[in-house]
Amino acid sequence: MDVTVLSENTKLKNSNLHTEHGLSLLVEKDDNIVLFDTGGPEGSAIQNAESLNLDLCDVDAVVISHGHDDHTGGLLDFFKLNDDAPVYLKKEALNPHYTCSSNNKEFIGMDERIIEEYSNRIKFISETTEILEDFFVMPNIYQKYPTPTTNNILFSKEDNKILIDKFQHELFMAVKSIGEIDIFSGCGHKGIMNIVCSAEEAFPHMKIKTIIGGFHFQAGKISTFTAKSEEIENTSRMIKSDGIEKVYTGHCTGKYGYQIMKTILEDRIDQLYTGKKIVI
Repeated sequence: MDVTVLSENTKLKNSNLHTEHGLSLLVEKDDNIVLFDTGGPEGSAIQNAESLNLDLCDVDAVVISHGHDDHTGGLLDFFKLNDDAPVYLKKEALNPHYTCSSNNKEFIGMDERIIEEYSNRIKFISETTEILEDFFVMPNIYQKYPTPTTNNILFSKEDNKILIDKFQHELFMAVKSIGEIDIFSGCGHKGIMNIVCSAEEAFPHMKIKTIIGGFHFQAGKISTFTAKSEEIENTSRMIKSDGIEKVYTGHCTGKYGYQIMKTILEDRIDQLYTGKKIVI
């Protein structure tokens, strides 16, 4: 399996690729190609795919991890390039979503034009579904451990009420190989430990080899609003004790979160950046 980071917050020093706050991963396994999230509204993922000579017309399916615009922002441009690929997400992802800090409310939900103009491309997921051979979309994340404290500034509108977001719109993806699975997380708002436990319950006889994606130890672009060190340490120790071989993380994990995870996971963890290629 090959994974290309089309968009992430960072890039290598001499790279000419575009960056923005967001995440988009192109996942290729055998003859199937899945776009996991589409990056932010500046369109960096789409631009970078072209720069990397990756044809998004060949994408077979899109998976949207949750309804924030730093993961859905490239969808409209993607639709202009690809006429066929269905987009899998939870229905709750269409709800309005906001970030609120210092009494300022900012809309961070999906562009309304996505559902208005391309409703025929949208496929709502409510149970574990194999969308292509070995690619599983997992919408049910069980609540065994606390969710990230950095969720506290995130809100969702339900029944005309703006409430603390419980992230019923989040899902993750699992890709199966012989005796193993690899997990893809957009932000891990429901908690990466809960995602791991949900994957273990769904695939009880399979080893989790790799986790790729964000862990939400940093709230949005606010680098000073981070999770407590104990929260990050507990997550890292669980990953280590579960025998997960490798973690590739970035985006909302943040520099502070990554540094703490690195002290515990050492060579088991590596940082994502725009343009990075991963072979699993």
